[in-house]
Order: sequence, then structure tokens, then C-alpha cells
Amino acid sequence: STIYMLPIKDLNPDKRFDDLASPGGNVDHVDVYYNAGHPGVEEPHVHVVLWHVSAADEAQVAK
Repeated sequence: STIYMLPIKDLNPDKRFDDLASPGGNVDHVDVYYNAGHPGVEEPHVHVVLWHVSAADEAQVAK
């Protein structure tokens, strides 16, 4: 997967995220998770996960 961390303050109608690179190859599906902050990225943000494997393969890895 490729993971982007986008600040909540940047999620508004005037900000575009249509140019996110996908260095891992084709994207099968996307997950978006809220995060209140953690070491290294203290401010609230979302994790945008670009999955390069099918959801079934993702489930196998998560076990």
C-alpha cells in the first residue's frame, strides 16, 4: 500500500488531491482513516491508504 497523511485543516472544497502519486502501481481500492495525531504528525489528519492488492488479499495479510 501507499499511505498519505493529509491534515484535517486541508480537507475543504478549495483543496484538491487529484495528483497523489501511486508508486506501488495500480490502485485496487482506497481506505480513509481519521487519526487525532501521533508522534511525527501531531495535528489531526486522515490516513489515505491506496491499496495495490485486492481486498481479499489485504484481508489475508491482516490475519
